[in-house]
Amino acid sequence: MAIETTASAPRPDQKVAERDLTSGSIHRAIWYLAPAMMLETGILNVADFLDVYWVSRLGSAALAAVTMGIAIRWLTQSISMGLGIGGLAVVARRTGAQDREAADHATGQTILLGVLTSICLTIFGLILSRPLLQLLGADAGVQALGMTYLRITFLGSVAWVLVYVINPMLRGAGEAKLAMQVLMMTTVAIIIAEPILVLGLGPVPRLGMAGSAAAYVLGMGCGMLMQIAILVRGKARIGLRLRHLRPDLRLMARITGIALPSTVQMTLRAASNMVILAMIGAHGTFATAAFGLADRLLFFALVPCFGLGNVSGTLVGQNLGAERPGRAERSAWWVSAYAAVYMLAVGILAFVFARPLIMAFDATPAVVAIGVECTRIIALSLVLDGVGFVLNRGLDGAGDTLPAASINLLTLWALEIPAAFALSRGLGLGLMGIWLGRALANTANGLFFIIWFKRGKWKEREV
Repeated sequence: MAIETTASAPRPDQKVAERDLTSGSIHRAIWYLAPAMMLETGILNVADFLDVYWVSRLGSAALAAVTMGIAIRWLTQSISMGLGIGGLAVVARRTGAQDREAADHATGQTILLGVLTSICLTIFGLILSRPLLQLLGADAGVQALGMTYLRITFLGSVAWVLVYVINPMLRGAGEAKLAMQVLMMTTVAIIIAEPILVLGLGPVPRLGMAGSAAAYVLGMGCGMLMQIAILVRGKARIGLRLRHLRPDLRLMARITGIALPSTVQMTLRAASNMVILAMIGAHGTFATAAFGLADRLLFFALVPCFGLGNVSGTLVGQNLGAERPGRAERSAWWVSAYAAVYMLAVGILAFVFARPLIMAFDATPAVVAIGVECTRIIALSLVLDGVGFVLNRGLDGAGDTLPAASINLLTLWALEIPAAFALSRGLGLGLMGIWLGRALANTANGLFFIIWFKRGKWKEREV
């Protein structure tokens, strides 16, 4: 698809031009964005959820392998997600200031950074996948399955990197519905391809773990092509022309500077999860498989808070761009309240129905016993964790990403990991100590974000 080189920017339609999130009812603005943003984050995680389901049909070893593979993928994916947050902050601020050309220029520069990032991640992944699997305690069988999954995933990294880079910018411009449609396309492709490639339906041979990875890359590729089409055709409040892809080192450095703390914090979160996974791996394949199921169930329950967090980031960024810091703050607090109510209800349901939920994926007695214990101990701590995520994204929308990185460094590395180690080994609680350490960290994380956001220093951040 050719990219036009004319000097004029893509012309948005009238409905796009009239959209304004910086005036009127805050609740109306929240719920204008929230359904699409919650669906957007939920849709893709449905694919991850079903990925675990189809792979679980291959046995506990395959389930352990995909649990480790997803943890490693998330470690590298955090870099692209952090870059997307840098793009979101810059695009949202310029959209709020009604500077379309500056927003388009920032979009192009962030995409350039995304392509460079994907090249680096491919090299990193191909070289370090095996050592990382070994660090996580994979035995020979699990390691072979994990390598199959990771090689294909990293060879297709340009697709998933750009999806995670461009979609936040669409959200930052207020295009929540378009961002949702991109991930709808991505998820439908993955959902259709996954059982066909994993289990071998019809004339397609059974590919097992290779099929799982191939379905993921295929779906992300579909989403990436749809994003490019949206930007080139001028269907959003941001667009793309060749002139926007000419390197602007000063702006690229600014975007990177905003993205770096957020990238560090998400990478720290993913890396801490890998450390916890290594502790769990010492207890055997069943423990790893059980944690993979419980963690995926709880993560899926938390997904709407990710969407609400994106609402917070967009409203904070645009209202600061419109020089309305009071409205920006009120918006984030109201979104946090909605998130807390939702997570309380879901946490109670997860506690009550933990056993049938785990058994739906793997009925192995050891896996069920461990998975139920993990789910019940961690579930209710997600109330404050959800609030923390919403306020975290609010800080991201303001471009004030360093405090969030500091808070996550504190709660994950100075609290969760030491507490999990001390409780599981020092006090002899075993796996229960690891679950308690995570619940403690989730609670502390939310409290720290509430305290920092209330201070209001983020309102003074220049982007």
